Amino acid sequence: MKYLLTCCVVLALALAKTPVHAESVPTPKGIVFVLVDDIGYGDIDVLYPSDLETPNIDSLYRESLRLTDFHVGSTCAPSRGSIMTGRAINAGGVWHTIAGRELLRENEQTMAEVFRANGWRTGIFGKWHLGDGYPYSPRFRGFDVAVVHGGGGVGQGPDYWMNDYYSGVDFDGQPTAADVYWENGKTLPADKFCTDYWFDRSKEFIKQSVDDGKPFFCYLPTNAAHSPFNAPHGFKKGFDGLIENVDLNMGQMDEFLAAEGIQDDVLVIFSTDNGTTGRRLGGLRDRKGSHYDGGHNVPCFWRWKNGGIGGSAETARDVASLTAGMDLLPTFMDLWGLKRPDGGLPLHGISLKEMLLSDDYTPQQRTLIIDTQREADLMKWRRACVLRDEVHDGKITHKWRLIQSKPTSKQELYDFLVDRDTNDNIIAGNDSTVASLVESYDAWWDDISAGWEAFPPFVVDDRKEPELTLYAHSWIGKSMTPWNQSHILQGVVGTGTHSIRFDSAGRYQIELRRWPREDGGAIAGKSSTGAGKVIPATKARVALAGVGEAAKAIKPQDDAVVFEMEVPAGEATTLTTALLDDDNKVLNGAFYVYIRKAADNGDKN
Repeated sequence: MKYLLTCCVVLALALAKTPVHAESVPTPKGIVFVLVDDIGYGDIDVLYPSDLETPNIDSLYRESLRLTDFHVGSTCAPSRGSIMTGRAINAGGVWHTIAGRELLRENEQTMAEVFRANGWRTGIFGKWHLGDGYPYSPRFRGFDVAVVHGGGGVGQGPDYWMNDYYSGVDFDGQPTAADVYWENGKTLPADKFCTDYWFDRSKEFIKQSVDDGKPFFCYLPTNAAHSPFNAPHGFKKGFDGLIENVDLNMGQMDEFLAAEGIQDDVLVIFSTDNGTTGRRLGGLRDRKGSHYDGGHNVPCFWRWKNGGIGGSAETARDVASLTAGMDLLPTFMDLWGLKRPDGGLPLHGISLKEMLLSDDYTPQQRTLIIDTQREADLMKWRRACVLRDEVHDGKITHKWRLIQSKPTSKQELYDFLVDRDTNDNIIAGNDSTVASLVESYDAWWDDISAGWEAFPPFVVDDRKEPELTLYAHSWIGKSMTPWNQSHILQGVVGTGTHSIRFDSAGRYQIELRRWPREDGGAIAGKSSTGAGKVIPATKARVALAGVGEAAKAIKPQDDAVVFEMEVPAGEATTLTTALLDDDNKVLNGAFYVYIRKAADNGDKN
């Protein structure tokens, strides 16, 4: 594909040059990669002064190499899929945040798998958002330690029931129950506010890794400042309070690294997963979810003093070249000679090694594509942005942005180099530039859209996970799915269908619930706390395409209905659950489904 060839040529050129200090780049003690949720340029005080105070992030900025034209996806999961794999937005099957399109395909290789294969210790603390359950959870994708909440945010469907960010006291200082998270698949109560907890667990991981003499990759993707905007006690209310709490933790992390004597020998990377959801746009057009720069052009700071990347005010600098989240993995590989395990798909990102290490780096022409799909099916030219650095005589002369909002809409062209807020559409008279950008988009589309139709299946394999839990968050179909716990409470209707595969034949128990086990409410009643809409179901049904279906009556007190089915091993199929009334009308699907091998004695419960 032309798009892939372009990327490969750029990568080859980058590797062919000799960076300053190229042969003296040591392996650091480790990497701390902080990926903050839903903030942008306008939410960092040093960049766009406001009433928001971020002194510690400001300090990091002043000591860092700053990628000033750095792009991710315009929403959470697509960004994370691209960052983790070194591949383009959409390429790994992730172009939405729910409905089965948030699942990173089984055959995609993550940077955690690369680090671990090269002897590094790997940990994630916070928000994963690329699937819950085998084979998608981070503990199955290369992380030795995975301390996470469920879904795409605290309080979403796959998260522990009624989590709300707090542990001990709420925003008003009132006593509250502790949130419950997962560590390598096991539940554990938190003893601190969520962001504080992620950072504290990260420090434990770092200290243990250093004590064991192993380099570490510490991935710290906070759920803050994502909704529901529950700020901790003692901070400003809402979105701003969440950001200022992240900032406090950034300062405390720096103090910890200094106290451990490793601050100068740890690469700290700070970035965000998409544009802001707040009111400060930072001079960019639009915000999260947009295909204009405000949706995907985000801050990215790198500091590693002993490696020659920033480290002080004197060595801090800006790099203006077009860069992307998918460049991180190729860069790590190039910096330290990391080898990928067998089976990895082609990388789309390029190594940034030379621009990180050399202050006289020569910019290169490059084209990137970002889009906002957020539907079950991919659509060409849906909310698309084609970005290009045009370079002449070693200088960036244009930063093109070709915008198309839908297949039938008119195209727009901007030069970000002179029009940062992209308000001056200069498409007239630039026909050759537009044609070239369209050609690049077409090649990219042909590559990333090949074989997109199939939904990635959840996999039942008791050798990997004794019991698989399926959530309504990942129901497949073209209608909106109930992805949040508030939707579960309201009884929002969806398809009740998951893509699934059984890797070994046998007899399986399939347990259907309206409320999660930790709540225990009756299927046909309210939650155990008396909240939520009653679904007056009198019958439950399960259908496994190509295998069969079964139905059972629901008694008023039943909190679950358990089916047993003989299932052959085979290709991906669909599992559809239904809660029905006396007239066999489908009222909804089962919001929670638990699947496990049946007991050897054949007890059908």
